[in-house]
Amino acid sequence: MDKTSQYASQFMPMELKRVILKIRILGRLKIGDIYSYALIKEFEKSGFCDFFGPTIKNDTYNALKVLEKSGYIKMHVKLHGGRAQKYYKITREGSAALKSVGKMMISTMKEANKLFK
Repeated sequence: MDKTSQYASQFMPMELKRVILKIRILGRLKIGDIYSYALIKEFEKSGFCDFFGPTIKNDTYNALKVLEKSGYIKMHVKLHGGRAQKYYKITREGSAALKSVGKMMISTMKEANKLFK
């Protein structure tokens, strides 16, 4: 883990990390459908797991359930190599929520940037 990830990981409370996880999931689903295990593997490859911590797998599964229950994503089953896999896709509501959160975060970061000058 690099120093930036280490400091960010130690500084942020788990509640904030879980919000970031949900945003990352919605953002990934904008690219296309994916099943949960492949999503976790992408997080591992990108280094996001280093930032998030050891509970990434369970928290990802929980976040998917919460996002689905909220109507932001939808699960559908695809047969893959003779096995049924649960794939997730973003809904219209999920896209609207992601866009709204993105605007709010950009505005917040512009304000926060003033603190670091």
